[in-house]
Amino acid sequence: MTYSEAYEKALKLLNVRFLSEGELRQKLRRREADDVVIDEVVAALKEEHFLDDQRLASQVYAYYAKKKQYGHAYIVNRLRRRSLPVPEELERPDEYAVAAALVRRKFSGRPDERRKAARFLQYRGFSPSVIGAVLSDFTASWDGGDS
Repeated sequence: MTYSEAYEKALKLLNVRFLSEGELRQKLRRREADDVVIDEVVAALKEEHFLDDQRLASQVYAYYAKKKQYGHAYIVNRLRRRSLPVPEELERPDEYAVAAALVRRKFSGRPDERRKAARFLQYRGFSPSVIGAVLSDFTASWDGGDS
């Protein structure tokens, strides 16, 4: 694949979805572009501001944080899967508030749901300390506030 073919293909790929540098490199390799050509294409796209991993990472983090369904660890894992760095300056969501709202919305409050709620929050990337705090607060309210 020549430079112009690889460049044209890269632009088509970026037109469909914003990609990280790592994702673009993988896609061009699958299309049998040489590493030297890929390096030249990536350098050109960075210079033209079509590729910017820091900006994309900030946008992806903000997208997941705005959904108010995931903890910091989940979002960071999503960034890593897309070969993106963790943004240096990011506004982390209030994990306790997000987790508490999810538990209130998803679970009815029966005491036998405590493990399900913990597992649910763990899969969503909330830290063990947040999960413990949310569940201890809600266990008190589930028990009728007697504890």
